[in-house]
Amino acid sequence: MLIMTLIIVAVLFIGFVLMSTEQMHHINRATVAMVCGVIAWVIYLLNGEDFVFLMHGADYKAFLAGDVSTSDSLKYFVAEKVITKYIAEACSVILFLIATNTIVEVLHNNGVFDSLIDWLRMRNSRVFLWVVSLLTFAISANVDNLTTVVLMMSIISQVVRNHHQRIIYACTIMIAACLGGCFTAIGDITSVMLWVREAITPSAYAAGLFLPAFVSLCVFNLLISKKLHGRVEIYSALSRYDGDDSYLASWQKVLLLVVGIGGLWFIPSFHYITKLPPFLGSLSVLALTWAVEGLCNLERNGNVLLVQRHYFRNTEFIGMRIILYFIGISLGVGAFAECGALDFVGNWLEENVNNVYIYGLAVGAFSSVMDNVPLMMACMNMFQVDMVEGSTSEFVQNGTYWQLLSFCCACGGSLLFVGSMAGQAVLEVENIRFKWYIRHYLWRALVAWLVGLAVFWLTH
Repeated sequence: MLIMTLIIVAVLFIGFVLMSTEQMHHINRATVAMVCGVIAWVIYLLNGEDFVFLMHGADYKAFLAGDVSTSDSLKYFVAEKVITKYIAEACSVILFLIATNTIVEVLHNNGVFDSLIDWLRMRNSRVFLWVVSLLTFAISANVDNLTTVVLMMSIISQVVRNHHQRIIYACTIMIAACLGGCFTAIGDITSVMLWVREAITPSAYAAGLFLPAFVSLCVFNLLISKKLHGRVEIYSALSRYDGDDSYLASWQKVLLLVVGIGGLWFIPSFHYITKLPPFLGSLSVLALTWAVEGLCNLERNGNVLLVQRHYFRNTEFIGMRIILYFIGISLGVGAFAECGALDFVGNWLEENVNNVYIYGLAVGAFSSVMDNVPLMMACMNMFQVDMVEGSTSEFVQNGTYWQLLSFCCACGGSLLFVGSMAGQAVLEVENIRFKWYIRHYLWRALVAWLVGLAVFWLTH
């Protein structure tokens, strides 16, 4: 059993390295995640009986109902009772992200964000930095940070003409999106995972992380603003024509914005009232947004004249890559957990370290060179949520560990491009040199994280 466990760990480790170095070998990380996830479960089945009795002994005996364990019964149990838990969690997060991503695309295609392009046409480079970063921070609190980065990159590409200035603002957008996404339950894949796992509740989570995240952003802006001098080189004003002279009225755009973004903020209340999974609330908001969009576009009758704007990369392709990547990661981390490796690491840490701030620093360091999504999943499965009422453990719902985990994953993932999908998107869009980013941005992002971590410690 030990040999099989080590083989599974080795396969997943190689996979994590390949996913983090996608820019070097150009192998799609979704491909790596799916291949490694399937291989890990095949290896798991080779020694499946030992693993099942180790982790699910009582459940397996109940499943057998007095029969003798066979190869087929073991495979059926793993397929029906073990692997489905990880697939179900992955699908809950994926459906949530599909709905929120589509809501933003509907708003974008109807010109809801066009006014931002005109509003951001300002000349003062430092004021522009603060406005763009705070706007990104606010938007990322409502939708996942990859969608926010793609949206904001699309906007500044229509405003900032100078490429050097644009990459400075693009890197700032990436940092602001990671920090804004980490302090709400709906702002990032990692926080959505914590919410689905019931490790956090939206209100307490936001209250605990807003100040550290906001302070980190302010510190970063103060450090980076010293690099900015002169005026922003912006494009001259251009009139827009979308193929149809019946633009949506301003009140219709405001209505869509209120329904879309306001609906996203209602999702936690929907979950609290109904106790239904969060993705059902996001799907309901999407349906309502589509209905309002249809009413606002009655004059176009749903024909092809309805403008279809595009981000830098087709959002459907981004969404499909995220779906496949997330499923592959869920399978791989699931196999990692089911072979007992994560329990072993968690027990060792509790016995020899037993300090959540050391865990946070380690997670932040690892997430700077390793994709923070699989790292977050592994850390979530390493410890169980303490559901004992009145417990003072740091692993209770809304405990210090879960909030610190999310904050450090977000900050660590923004230290280097390889640590987050938002960073990868910025790197690909603006073709930023890795050495340039390390020289100009790494130490500033690190200082901002450590200051935010100090604020977290003082407030907790």
